[in-house]
Amino acid sequence: MKNKFSITKKHQIMSLIVATYVPEGIIVAGDSRLTLSWTEKDPATNIEKVFSITASDTNTKVFVLKEKFGLAAFGAADIKRIPIAGYINQFIEEKITDTTEIDSIPQFLHEFFGDTLGKPNMYLYLAGYKVENKVSIPYVYYLDINKATTARLNEHNGEVTFGANWGGESEVMTRLLSEIKIQQGANLVDLKPPGIPFNFFTLQDAIDFSNYAVRTTIETFKFQQRIKTVGGPIDIIAITPDKIAWIKKKELNGN
Repeated sequence: MKNKFSITKKHQIMSLIVATYVPEGIIVAGDSRLTLSWTEKDPATNIEKVFSITASDTNTKVFVLKEKFGLAAFGAADIKRIPIAGYINQFIEEKITDTTEIDSIPQFLHEFFGDTLGKPNMYLYLAGYKVENKVSIPYVYYLDINKATTARLNEHNGEVTFGANWGGESEVMTRLLSEIKIQQGANLVDLKPPGIPFNFFTLQDAIDFSNYAVRTTIETFKFQQRIKTVGGPIDIIAITPDKIAWIKKKELNGN
């Protein structure tokens, strides 16, 4: 019997990636969920329904480049049915050497994932240090591969800034840290959130904040009536001027 529905499938890693940049270093964190979603359209009614399942909770989204730089991805999970992780590992092998500087990598990424690979709907956080005038300067980039754009997140008017940025399923954290209105009698009163002093954070504070952001999103999604696109183990890397280290990393096991 012929299926009367037309089906469109896509793999997504619309999870949550968090970059926290403080005076002592940079933290990049992400979850591990791979979501398979598709739409089924009934040609008789032209009505579309969206379906979604968790395809994996061991997807790799956070990467280390040559033990110097950090990279994290969300958005499209595959290109031509090959996982994004495979392409990123290929990119590292082909494009990154021991002498590669952080500020040259965004262009390499846009070229690698450009016209040949179709400029997928893929977003990247890239972080690391570059020695300038004998001083290690932190760089944190956000790349939109499809639109071929790059933004440096931790610089304003020539000065290094500190803070946090997250991409993917950002609604939970945005709600928690945004101004809201509350009812007081007959009036709605603005309630401003207390500021977060990222410039006073230690590296451990940055690790705790990044873990909190991803974990809180996972736990919130667990109880809400919504597609569970954030989940699985949380991977975290810490980048400082002299080294890069895994703080949390899922491991293969035979259990």
